[in-house]
Amino acid sequence: MFEKYNDMALVPQPHDLANGYKEAAQFVIEQALFQFERDRLMRDIDKALEERNKALFLTLSAQYNELLQRYRHLEDLA
Repeated sequence: MFEKYNDMALVPQPHDLANGYKEAAQFVIEQALFQFERDRLMRDIDKALEERNKALFLTLSAQYNELLQRYRHLEDLA
């Protein structure tokens, strides 16, 4: 995992760096997906409110709450 360098420092191996990049990329992708879906749902919820469409509002609100639950792990990482 780590390689000794001049008996003073530990240098991470490329494999360790790749895992870090993979985790960072996964976080960025999940964050982008969450924001995209959240923005879409918020626009649709606003439109349902303007049109006074209660059934659609309730459906979209449930989807919004599910989205928040699905991506709640991002709060800990941000």
